[in-house]
Amino acid sequence: MELKRELGIKEVVATVVTSVIGGGLFLTTIQIQDKIPVGSSVIFSYMIAAIPALFIALCYAVLSSALPSSGGEYIFVSRIVDPFIGFIVTWARWFAMIAVIAAMSVGDIAILNHFFNIIHMENVSVFISTYIQAIAIILVIVFLLVNYLGVKLYGRIQTIMFVLLMAGIFSLILFGLPHVTFGNLTASFNPDLTLIVQASSLIFFSYIGFSAITDVGDEVKDAKKTLPRGIIISIFTIAIVYILVAIIIYGSMSPSYYSSYDFAQGSVAEVAASFLPFAIAVFVAFAGSIAIISDINPTILSTSRLTYAWAKDRIVPEKLTELNKNNVPKWTLLINGIMAIAIIVLAKAFIEAVMMINMAVLLIFITISITALILRYKHPEIYEKAHFKIRLLPIIALIGLVTSSLFLIFILRLPEAMPGFLLLLAWITIGCIIYMYTQEKHQLHWRLQKQNRKEMDNADKELINKLIDTEKNKIAKKKK
Repeated sequence: MELKRELGIKEVVATVVTSVIGGGLFLTTIQIQDKIPVGSSVIFSYMIAAIPALFIALCYAVLSSALPSSGGEYIFVSRIVDPFIGFIVTWARWFAMIAVIAAMSVGDIAILNHFFNIIHMENVSVFISTYIQAIAIILVIVFLLVNYLGVKLYGRIQTIMFVLLMAGIFSLILFGLPHVTFGNLTASFNPDLTLIVQASSLIFFSYIGFSAITDVGDEVKDAKKTLPRGIIISIFTIAIVYILVAIIIYGSMSPSYYSSYDFAQGSVAEVAASFLPFAIAVFVAFAGSIAIISDINPTILSTSRLTYAWAKDRIVPEKLTELNKNNVPKWTLLINGIMAIAIIVLAKAFIEAVMMINMAVLLIFITISITALILRYKHPEIYEKAHFKIRLLPIIALIGLVTSSLFLIFILRLPEAMPGFLLLLAWITIGCIIYMYTQEKHQLHWRLQKQNRKEMDNADKELINKLIDTEKNKIAKKKK
């Protein structure tokens, strides 16, 4: 059995938008003030964070058009740069995405609490707070089942959540704009550029989900055209939504409301309830819940296909490539689900998970930028296969590389970053051990083929040189 191509442009856009717009919009937009007091300057933080996201998204668009496969990032880096680097950076990214599943599951419960508080069902809110971990685990299990039942069902459910999410965001923008005043924006404005950039390094988390769709390249219809088109449409839509929502939320907060608000536990839905009509506020809170829930589904899909790609190359046990009757890798889904549930049990506050996740994702973005940078020069035959090409790809990749590196430096300078960084290093060390231990088994075929081709080319050159020398000797003898 093989993976089936059942995802079209509609499902690709739905996957990218719903996997990106989530806690970053409905939680981090507010809770960022508890870590870095930038006030309404967070609007500029979103703009700055969108710069590397846009350039890196273009790199993904080209690479996914050239090599559309399951395990996208792993395939890109391992085939173009090096197999070991491809595994290690995606090993770090895989752990980060598992943490995202756990963080989104727990974060959604916070949004649900706000939702029930808004509709005056405090008893339900108390119940949810009491059993927050159990409910988060149930969410993971539900979406594991959705993924287990096939990518076609996944696509339908994700499209429905996309429609609900965008309807809620559109309602917030439409009914919130009349409440925005320039005075409210200037009252909390913080012109400190260092704080704005530091905030953008955390807010960058809000853009990281767009790469998830590249991991299911073998399940996208006409992937070489559909993937880049879907990524580009989505990333522009997402950036506009983030900036508009930030303007509305901070432009609607009076100075007194801003100074007394508890940002550590707040959310966009809770703030919106202070100025929107009751029915609209309820719908926005509901959309916030959908936003974070909708992150879980594509992240489970993406991480399972990444593990599947490793198993196909025999870095991890080949048994993980086994598909169920719905043509999805069953064992990788199970392993990812178990790990996500384990993290939920050990999880702390939502915002504290952002540091480690950002570092791992920025690491993969740096590597993807390098991959796109050298693609045309190291592997022109792969670049020629791409339906989506950019003349300025090296410049775009270089900008993505520099901005991602700067964001990583800013994160590492934050006081809370070191525990997450050490955890990431420990996890990468485990990945190195696994790769070296299984190296005799996987003997990655494309590396061997490349070596064989090089040896054959050298042998051909030697033979040609010998023939030329023989002919020269013959000619020289005749002249004598």
